[in-house]
Amino acid sequence: MSKVGLIIRREYLTRVKKRSFIIMTFLGPLLFAAIIFGGVYMILNDSTTHDVLVVDQNGILTRYSEGTRQLESRFANTFVDSDQIIYHFSKEDIDDDMFKSSAYSLKVVIDEAQLNSGAGTPFTYKTLPSLTVKERIKSELEKGIEQFRVQENLKLDWAVYKSMKVNLKFVEIDVENAGQASLDQNKAVVGFMFSVIIYFFIFMYGVQVMRGVIEEKTNRIVEVIISSVKPFQLMMGKIIGIGLVGLTQFLMWVVLSSVVFTIASFTLIGDAMPTPAMVDGNAMMPMDDASMQVAQLMENEMFLTFISIDWPTLILLFIFYFIGGFLLYGALFAAIGSAVDAETDTQQFMLPVSLPLIFGFLAAEMLLQNPESPIGTVFELIPLTAPVVMMIRSAMGFAGADWLILIASMIILILTFLLFVWAAGRIYRIGILMYGKKASYKELWKWIFEKA
Repeated sequence: MSKVGLIIRREYLTRVKKRSFIIMTFLGPLLFAAIIFGGVYMILNDSTTHDVLVVDQNGILTRYSEGTRQLESRFANTFVDSDQIIYHFSKEDIDDDMFKSSAYSLKVVIDEAQLNSGAGTPFTYKTLPSLTVKERIKSELEKGIEQFRVQENLKLDWAVYKSMKVNLKFVEIDVENAGQASLDQNKAVVGFMFSVIIYFFIFMYGVQVMRGVIEEKTNRIVEVIISSVKPFQLMMGKIIGIGLVGLTQFLMWVVLSSVVFTIASFTLIGDAMPTPAMVDGNAMMPMDDASMQVAQLMENEMFLTFISIDWPTLILLFIFYFIGGFLLYGALFAAIGSAVDAETDTQQFMLPVSLPLIFGFLAAEMLLQNPESPIGTVFELIPLTAPVVMMIRSAMGFAGADWLILIASMIILILTFLLFVWAAGRIYRIGILMYGKKASYKELWKWIFEKA
């Protein structure tokens, strides 16, 4: 085995055998699934009942019932009680002390003057309710106030007004793609998820490369190692070895996350599945129900997005930009680690290296709003931002000139990687053996062009 191979093997096995790596590899998907499905479960199983006092001082939303002479909702189908929310009405407000001692958990005060002035509506609570509960209450108030203004101010029949309202829904048609509906916005969201993964892993494992170099330098281990291998071989072995650790952990996360999410999904939605009919002792789904479910599935936007993505191309490009981006930034982080004596001295060099990656992430966020923006092409061709930004284009697919941009981006990334590795190697061979002196940008520039 070559010397670089031995270094790669050492870096890889040393890290994958660490207890922290094993714990995070198995714990990461579980924590991620717990956050997502835990939130969904709590929303679906929120059994808290909120007694909401609606203080309607001007009679906008309430009136006295002819039979009981008690306040009730003025309009039909508004403020309907549910398992989570029970509405109570009053003409008079109560102070904070009375509210604290009352059975009400929430209080909303509707005042016509506040509504006309655009001032906020007071919303008092004993315990902060969930966003779902707040949105439901807000929706009921808005519906009631709108109905009051239509009937009292505009003198229109509510049913007639409702029939005139139109809710538009854009069906985006790509004229260049045989008039088919466009799902580019949804595909961009999928691509952004891959961008986040690349952004996260480049930072996390790039910093590990830097820390590993600093550790070997401060412990003087490197002086022994470079007696047998060249500094450039040591640097490349460390970068590739740690990169393989990151790729291993990512692949493990994909497999484990798939298993965890599959189990959790069936657990959450299992009770909601229709019970199959029994025919001759065999469970069979009624044809009408099965056909209906298939039809609904084929109309589901998320499902259509999933099947319309070119997954082989997306995964291959993800691997390419994952590896290319990590090697590019790994070389820079290794150079930084060799130029300092302690991690606290890295701050002056970290900012210029981190900024392009951060700009790439921000550009990816902007492309979520407008996937066809020309800014995407610019950042796709810049090698320091391409690994993050190109994932959105990869998910959306390539057509025509897009392939030329992809090829140019890949070539530029490879050439830039070779240039950065060469420059980082020049810095590494000198900086790794220098102690007690803080390097400046001017000195790093000299090291790059200094003859061996």
